[in-house]
Amino acid sequence: MCKLFQFCLEILFKSGIAMLFFATFVNAQSLKEIQSFSADFTQTLYSFEENAQNQIVYKGKIQALAPSSVRWSYTSPIPKEIFIQEGTMIIYEPKLKQAIFTRLQENMNLLYLLQNAQKITENHYEAVILKQKYDLHLENGIPKQISFKDSLNNKIEILFENIKVNPAIESHIFDFQPKSEIDIIYN
Repeated sequence: MCKLFQFCLEILFKSGIAMLFFATFVNAQSLKEIQSFSADFTQTLYSFEENAQNQIVYKGKIQALAPSSVRWSYTSPIPKEIFIQEGTMIIYEPKLKQAIFTRLQENMNLLYLLQNAQKITENHYEAVILKQKYDLHLENGIPKQISFKDSLNNKIEILFENIKVNPAIESHIFDFQPKSEIDIIYN
């Protein structure tokens, strides 16, 4: 159970990094000066084990506000929220009545990294954050998909739909405020 928890935390952390990557990227000049972004997302984890392919599909909504505020609201298979703001990521699991606080590495200079991300084709970019390679695919200059492989060689794809560019987003939605008493875990 402990290894499964660590694995899930690693995937969520890397997804959080991808979203922090994304939140910073939406502030880049090359993407038409996007300052806010919201979309429905489908996040698929493909696990390749002993010639078998398994997948887990998560769905929800993302909201991002430049320069680095992100909120993932997962609706299926279970409700979960991920908040990223001011160098902290919070993974909130209401059914477990717990929140995991993780301090993101302070030495991550994502804006520099993204400004130097390599353009592969017109709609494909690659970037590396903490030795992790991320692929970003655009459609009409707007982020449509992020994908990466984790340390166990699982592939994670995040597909965006119902995309809204520069919608009005109130900054208070990125503040973590649970509705009941919860256990707080610092990682």
